[in-house]
Amino acid sequence: MDKIIFLSGGWMTNYNGLSGDPISGGGLYVEKHRFGGEVYNFRDCDGICYGYVQTKSGSIDLSRVDSRNAIDEMDDVICVFVAKQPSGGRKIVGWYKKAILFSNYVEYSGDNRKVMVAESDWSSSQVGYYASTQYKNATLLTIDERLSAPSVPSGKGGFGQSNVWYADSEIGLNFRKEVFDFIAEYESHKSFTEKRESRRKEKARADVASNKEVESTAINRTIEHYNELGYICVSVEDKNYGWDVECSKDGATLLVEVKGLSQSDISVTLTRNEYEKMLLHKKQYRLSVVTNCQSKSQSINIFSYDDERSCWHDRFNNILHITEIVSAHCTVI
Repeated sequence: MDKIIFLSGGWMTNYNGLSGDPISGGGLYVEKHRFGGEVYNFRDCDGICYGYVQTKSGSIDLSRVDSRNAIDEMDDVICVFVAKQPSGGRKIVGWYKKAILFSNYVEYSGDNRKVMVAESDWSSSQVGYYASTQYKNATLLTIDERLSAPSVPSGKGGFGQSNVWYADSEIGLNFRKEVFDFIAEYESHKSFTEKRESRRKEKARADVASNKEVESTAINRTIEHYNELGYICVSVEDKNYGWDVECSKDGATLLVEVKGLSQSDISVTLTRNEYEKMLLHKKQYRLSVVTNCQSKSQSINIFSYDDERSCWHDRFNNILHITEIVSAHCTVI
């Protein structure tokens, strides 16, 4: 059976330091100091994750992980990290695969695992470790995912008072199988979802390129329209004025906001800035909507404000129905 060990610590969301991510439930030391070495267990330290656990004896008995290799370090171990969730009971929070497990505490030579308390029981200013693995081999479960993980058994044969559990009792051996099955299922699903996410990103990049093409087509078609009417046009897209093109003729200047659409239906959204400028400069402001931008049958509709009718309409007498909304724009960058 695969070599596996269970290491218990405090409950956190990211295990990437204490900034905005407090630790709880890690025993008396954590309760007193609001800090424990496990706060960095899933930090990417130049491509490596280093795992800490507070041991009672100051060492890990590797012979209980694999009786054939009672040495100072052991490779190809699955290190499963568990923690007491706020609502009670230990849950799996993540794991290292292909980890190197050390029998004794190892000093860390980097500078991004800072000890956040001035305590004499830390031998250096940096948190050391008992396990390490490539960052790509470390899996941290989200809070929601942890709820679906197997509950860690407690009591006789289960996880006791020590923060290190070898799971070599009858209960432990049965739990090992649950964990192996959970990890296998999780990683299979993760592989599937990562492939779907990769396809989504590829499509998103294509969509961005397509959107830029649509926007460019709409700008060019709008400028062409006003040039035909004898206006001199200047693009101000990058100025964030609340409009895209300034069209001047005979001392008058129109402020034209341009929207491009790949479909025929006219339905566009104005940003808060664009809408405020639309209301502020009603007489000068124009909304140019270019439809079917990705085909040869493009159409342009220019909307202007009519004081008498108190509405925005185009020369075809299409009236804009405006719905004011309070919203938030959420973007993955």
